[in-house]
Order: sequence, then C-alpha cells, then structure tokens
Amino acid sequence: MSSSTIQVTDSSELSAQTTSRLVLQMARRDIATLFRTPWIIISRSLAFIIQLFVFAYLISGLVISYPDYFRYYAVGAVVSTVASISFIIGYDIFEEAEEGLLDYLLTLPIPRREFIIGRALGGAVRAMIYTIPMFVIVAVLENFANPLSLIGAVLDLFLIAFGVTGLSITVAVSVRSANRFDVVLALLELAVTRASTALYPLNFLPAYVKVFAPFSPVTFAADSARAALTGLGLDVLGLVGLLAFVAIFLGLGATFYFRRLEGGVYA
Repeated sequence: MSSSTIQVTDSSELSAQTTSRLVLQMARRDIATLFRTPWIIISRSLAFIIQLFVFAYLISGLVISYPDYFRYYAVGAVVSTVASISFIIGYDIFEEAEEGLLDYLLTLPIPRREFIIGRALGGAVRAMIYTIPMFVIVAVLENFANPLSLIGAVLDLFLIAFGVTGLSITVAVSVRSANRFDVVLALLELAVTRASTALYPLNFLPAYVKVFAPFSPVTFAADSARAALTGLGLDVLGLVGLLAFVAIFLGLGATFYFRRLEGGVYA
C-alpha cells in the first residue's frame, strides 16, 4: 500500500504572505503614478539643484560664524525636500475622493490595515525615488563614502517620508473643502519643513521658532542624518522621535481615513 505526502502550509504563514502581497500591490499602484507625471520629477530636481549650487553656495560664503555651513545645508536640503515631496500623497487621495475613484478602491478585497499601510508605503517609496539622486549628489560632493553611514542616512530619509505620508493622509481625509485643503496642507508643509533645524542651526533661529524646532520630525531626521554621515555615531533621540512620528500619524491616518469614509463624507 503506497502513501502520498501532502504539504500543508501553515495558516499564519499564508496570512503573512497575503498581507505582504496586498500591501505591496497598494504601494506599487502609488509608485506607478510617479512615472505618469515626469514633469514633477524634473521641476523638483531643478529646484533642488538651484537651491544647492546657487543659494547654498552663495550663503555659505557669507556665513563665517558657522564652519562648513555648505555641508550642513546640503544634508538638510535633502531631508527637507523628501519631507516636502511626501505631502503629495495627500493631494492624490483628495483628488481620488472627489473623482469617485476612492469608492472603487474601497470595493477591492483589501483589509483596512493593508490598505493604509500600502498607501503610506507607496507614498514614502515614491518620495525616496524623487530624492535618492539628490542624496547621491550631496554624498559625492561631500565625500560621504562610509556604507553604514549612508545606510543610516537613507533610513532617516525613509522614516521621515513614511511619517509625513501618514500626516498628509490624515489632513486629506479631515478637510472637505478643496480650497481649504490646499491652504492647510501648504501651511503645514511650510511649518514642518521650515520650523526645523534642517537648513538653519538652532542657535540662529528666531526665538519663536526655537520653541518648536527641536520637536519637529524634520529636525529629528536632519540631525540623525548628519550624525550618521559625519561619523558622530547613532542619534538615538532622533531615531526615537522619527519612529514615534511614524507610529502616531500612521495610526491617525488610518483612523481618520476609514472613519470618514464609513461615515459617508465622500458620498
């Protein structure tokens, strides 16, 4: 009597595979939209090049009270750029809601958690694709060659991108008016990126900005990236702050997203 062997897949393993696949599918959809609008990449890249090779070059020659200000500014410019670009996911979601596309997406067999994580992940990866060439330019200019330092800085960039996408999603589903949404997101982007130590040292900021700048997620990311790239070691406070920022706004984004949708706000 012969016997056959049947391979049994553990249900938890199958569930993990399904979750990963759904998250990647949602992320891949948002990443694909990047290549449909190449003018955004071109305009942002030109803006960064002008900011680095014109403004930063000129102002660093005038600053004598802070040594090697060009390096400080160059790293901060990359961090502020990735944070600024990460807000774009909010505009996408708001437009999808107005056009009715969001209703279709919600009919797909994708659980809530996978949906929101996939969208945030897609927005973060898309922002990283935007800014990695800029990061490479700065690394070459400043001779940042330590692989571990580069990996640490890229991790900081990804965390700030991931957290800002969650923040942007939260705003997108909390504001119904298109005009009000544009104003709120623009002001929030300005506050997050500028009220920080990304481009200017804390000691030189106005007194009213010094109160908030140390707690900005962009400050955490910029300080942590500089510490990694310049060999100062691991900035534990910066990493903890970034992780907390990601957890808070990813959770808030998911909560507001589905509470608003189930309440019929976009009906």
